[in-house]
Amino acid sequence: MYIKVYIIRAKLSTEEILDLMSLVDQYNEHRYQAQPELVLCPHPEEADVVITNVHMRQRLERHLEWVLASEKAVVKPAWLRDCAAERTARPCGSYFALKDLRGSTERHCPLAPSEGEFLSISPRSEPVERVNYSSRYACLRYCPLECPNQRLAQQLGVIQRSRELDSNETSALSYERAISVIKAFPDPITSARLDEVSKLPWIGGKMLSKIKEYIVEGDISESQAIAESEQFRTLSLFTQVYGIGPPTARRLYNEHNLRTIADLDTHFSDDRAESPSSPSTAPVLTAKRALSLREDLNEKIPREEVEQFHSIVVEELQRLLPGCSSTIVGGYRRGKPQSTDIDIVVTHPRIGSSRTHGLGDAIVKLLYERGIVTHVLHVSSFHAPDALRTSQWDDLEKVMTLLDRSRRLASFISVFPARTDLLLTHRTGSKMFERDLRLWAKERQAIRTVGFKFDSSGIFRRRDSKQYKPNSEREIFDILGLEYIGPTLRNADV
Repeated sequence: MYIKVYIIRAKLSTEEILDLMSLVDQYNEHRYQAQPELVLCPHPEEADVVITNVHMRQRLERHLEWVLASEKAVVKPAWLRDCAAERTARPCGSYFALKDLRGSTERHCPLAPSEGEFLSISPRSEPVERVNYSSRYACLRYCPLECPNQRLAQQLGVIQRSRELDSNETSALSYERAISVIKAFPDPITSARLDEVSKLPWIGGKMLSKIKEYIVEGDISESQAIAESEQFRTLSLFTQVYGIGPPTARRLYNEHNLRTIADLDTHFSDDRAESPSSPSTAPVLTAKRALSLREDLNEKIPREEVEQFHSIVVEELQRLLPGCSSTIVGGYRRGKPQSTDIDIVVTHPRIGSSRTHGLGDAIVKLLYERGIVTHVLHVSSFHAPDALRTSQWDDLEKVMTLLDRSRRLASFISVFPARTDLLLTHRTGSKMFERDLRLWAKERQAIRTVGFKFDSSGIFRRRDSKQYKPNSEREIFDILGLEYIGPTLRNADV
């Protein structure tokens, strides 16, 4: 949880303003574990709490419209001083700045006694759900990088990829789920084990027939036919180009009759690269440029190279903003010897304040000036946390870039400190593991009477939107009632 604070500067000296700002940092650094963070915001409309030394309505209205003031908790500076001193976010009622706003301050205080605060992570009254390879959920199965049935999973993966390229999402998901179950099966699947396999979740009659065919023939005929088909090979080739997804690939194949990279090159021949708006701004990667870099961008990145680049980023981050920490996520964190791109999660104890807003963009600007980054591919900014929103993972700041020399893709994701472990879990993957983690949180209500909404803004109890604040990945699993599974056993995809 975050409480957004706005300071009205009227009747405060520069020294007092700086002191209040430093109290926000002091509180955040020393607050008790279950307490929300305070975040300074630039506009009163965004604030949960407005701090002012003005005590007359007429004067306050020069700086804050009365209608808006009546919708906020408007408090004296003493509120912030006591929060810092007690390391606890105080209820606002006794700190009202104006008598006329006493009632509205109590009603709109984000820490009203009736509202409560973060739910503590209390000793568990229910047993933790144990890992079992026959579980319905990928987040309850150990999935190593290489499993005893890896070749079978790969052949089913060809069919699953074909369904994706055709935008047949329902069928693709069915294959993804079956593959995740096969990845967790502890022994080679043989004819003698087929009865056991038939009882596993997500293994229906059609899937079982393909498994039988594989056992008898050594291959799955549909998988072989798909892999050799012109359409599959062409669509797979086209979607290797950055910016071309399955719908675009199908349009190029069906409507424009394109079949080769040379065809694509001709098709995008009029594409012009954008010039940077200033000498310090990285240009956007265009389709033409992405096409020319296709082979480089699809070349796997060894772990050693990922680590070398990360060490450069760490060094530059400390120059930019001392105290930053960063973690490599994605397939690298799951133990893959090679990666398709580099994902780095960046945080700082003061992220979310004005001095760290735009950190992702600042990182890229610095790396561009040093010749490490050449192009920006995608940018997304922070959004206000909202427990009820439907879109996932949008309170982040993400910048995807193209690196010089090695022609690798690298993403920098800036995140609030309290969200770091949530984001690490999400960005580590695998896709099916993370999907089932959210599914388990949602469906847990039917299983354990308590359901959760789980995304980057936090873990919320569905019945009343109360928020839990995990301080580690293990606590995330604990809150959700799951046995902890380490990153290297989350490889639930091919």
